[in-house]
Amino acid sequence: MVSLDGFWDFGFVGELDEYPGAERVKFTTRLPVPGCFDVEPQFKLRRGVGVYRTRVVIGGPVTLIFEGLGPKAEILWDGKTVGRCDLPFSREEFRFDAGGEKEHTLLIAVDNRADDSPDSLFPGFYDFYRHGGIYRPVSICRTPDWEIAHLKVIPRDIVKGIAGITVELAGNFPAEAAVSFSFDGKAPVRERLSGGRGTFALAVPDFRLWSPEDPHLHRLTVTVGEYVRKTTFGMRIVEAKQGRLFVNGKPVKLLGYNRHDCHPDFGYAVPEALVKRDLELIKAQGCNFIRGCHYPQSETVLDWCDRLGIFFWEESIGWGNTEPYLTSGLFRARQREQTRRMARKSVNHPCVILQGFMNELRSNLESGRTLIRELAAILKEEDGSRPVTFACDMPFEDISMPEVDVLSFNLYPGWYWNPLMSDVQQFDPEGLKKTLRKYEVFLERPEFKEKPFIISEIGAAALPGWHGDVRWTEEYQADLTCAVFRYVLDAPRCTGVAIWMFCDTRSVNDYRIHDRPRGFNNKGLLDEYRRPKTAWNAVAGLLKQYPQSCDNPN
Repeated sequence: MVSLDGFWDFGFVGELDEYPGAERVKFTTRLPVPGCFDVEPQFKLRRGVGVYRTRVVIGGPVTLIFEGLGPKAEILWDGKTVGRCDLPFSREEFRFDAGGEKEHTLLIAVDNRADDSPDSLFPGFYDFYRHGGIYRPVSICRTPDWEIAHLKVIPRDIVKGIAGITVELAGNFPAEAAVSFSFDGKAPVRERLSGGRGTFALAVPDFRLWSPEDPHLHRLTVTVGEYVRKTTFGMRIVEAKQGRLFVNGKPVKLLGYNRHDCHPDFGYAVPEALVKRDLELIKAQGCNFIRGCHYPQSETVLDWCDRLGIFFWEESIGWGNTEPYLTSGLFRARQREQTRRMARKSVNHPCVILQGFMNELRSNLESGRTLIRELAAILKEEDGSRPVTFACDMPFEDISMPEVDVLSFNLYPGWYWNPLMSDVQQFDPEGLKKTLRKYEVFLERPEFKEKPFIISEIGAAALPGWHGDVRWTEEYQADLTCAVFRYVLDAPRCTGVAIWMFCDTRSVNDYRIHDRPRGFNNKGLLDEYRRPKTAWNAVAGLLKQYPQSCDNPN
């Protein structure tokens, strides 16, 4: 595998109806890959087609791998199209004959304009910015005759230390093959693999459980013939039952944030050092949970959550999709494909304890329920070890909650209009409690009593440096956020909360601009450069009064 990361030639061609060939592009600069072109000063927030160019010496059958780009792109090899990317943030592989062993030209034409057709996974009305670029690493390799295509580790028994390990081969693989498994560098265990696929129940030597208190990772090396594949995994089991979420048999209380993997200087190509710093800030504050909104996450984010012991909810891309999207055959097919790829990519990450999809879709429609059922079935088929959920913003009208394991509600009492809040300018703690208790009563219905309940979004915006005690001030946000944390900490029925949001993030500049001053969603407890607002330190102080662990969830 050869990394293609580095500086590529770049040209911005603007509003073209079709992707250009190299002869129509004026390459004026060099930009980093991974990177987003519309954060660079000369292309700041511009819409159109940006073309990346590099040269690669290789030949014969090759596999070109993108760990994630967007919103959409066309890939050209020596001027000929070899693939198109329509699954933003998803891992994509393209196999083709590169031609002779020589220098070849690779072009990636990325379009960051809004595609509002009902087939699109990233239309213009989504409430997060459509940065254009190659978000994550790119690599190329010679396509082998056959290979280990997928390696999945599912903990089965945390008393005896048994893991179920699935190995899948691809290509012209042998009908029968020897396979060996080595845990943490110890002597290998040998088995036989038939038909290119097998699942084996194996004991992990000297195993330790993975938890936020002790995020221990085991290493696994699998060898089939001359091919080797490695992964890390954690021994832990997640269960949704009795109205609570259990990890390793103990109830947990999830406390944390929604976090966009984004930064104003880097777009969606956040450097690893900044990712690590973000996660360490959350952990140091006393939180243990992140919802990765609203798209498949990078390996960098999940790797560091594994290492730091942070629970994670990962979801495939979607935001408020309505009937035209939910009934589009192509949109539904793309949703199924990207959700399957997400599950296969993330299956060995112990931090991922929840999987979801389709934030705030019209779950009151039969078309919404049908899609939720299809996506939940894919996650169960590919994984089956994690509870499935989706963030619902219409629980009283919803008809889709029976399809998932965990009930997650996006609620904004105290910010968006709510009849139980007495004054929309002054924070009303009693009104907040009344509103949240209304959902507790709703959840007493027999069909919901056994399912855990999470507040998947809640919060208030604050303009950095704006002080007082009314809406938009840092103090108003701090009062509301601390009241929410107190409620969640004291409410046995509530499994957890993901505050909206970790830090301010750029959004779209359209009709919602009155709710998005500066062009940002300003509900972060940190600003976009991770400078704390009043609420951040207030929450840190509050959590010190409520020591949380798997042993003491309330």
